[in-house]
Amino acid sequence: MPAIRTDLEYAVELDRADPLARFRERFYLPPDRLYFDGNSLGLLSRDAEAAVLRAMEEWKTLGIDGWLGAPTPWFGLGEELGRLTAPLIGAAPDEVVVTGTTTVNLHNLVATFYRPAGARRKIVATALDFPSDLYALRSQLALRGADPEADLVLVGSRDGRTVEEADLIAAIGDDVAILLLPSVLYRSGQLFDLAALTAAARRAAR
Repeated sequence: MPAIRTDLEYAVELDRADPLARFRERFYLPPDRLYFDGNSLGLLSRDAEAAVLRAMEEWKTLGIDGWLGAPTPWFGLGEELGRLTAPLIGAAPDEVVVTGTTTVNLHNLVATFYRPAGARRKIVATALDFPSDLYALRSQLALRGADPEADLVLVGSRDGRTVEEADLIAAIGDDVAILLLPSVLYRSGQLFDLAALTAAARRAAR
């Protein structure tokens, strides 16, 4: 009778065959634990640790001169990180800059582009967006005299994990000022068709 392979044995076998398995050693792994949380707080990487220690050493030895005199000048780190990020999102190096935290960036973005006028005052997002991002949207609506309860349209999920793009498109009416969506929904990894959603938003804006 052939041996019965357990799910865990199968997972271990797949892990060994994974071409990315060699990256495992670049992270600090808690002993005797299986760690699956990657989006909220992934494991500390040895590369990240080295980069932080290197920056601390530059700060210790260079002081304020690190802004322009560090091996990678601090002053241009946002642009340098943007240049390195650009190929991942299909952008040109001068089209990307890395700044702040996601929610702070969202505040700045909406503060810049949200201009309620007449009936066009609603913001559309998904009900599965990160909670602090939704707090940011509500606060921006309140700052502009809009009603956070009525003017924030949160498109719901049918299964608790994903959002139907048809539901998003149906929510884009002529009363929408901003459609704010992630490219990847953090709760499930759902990848949105941003080209189709952008086209729908442009049609509604005419």
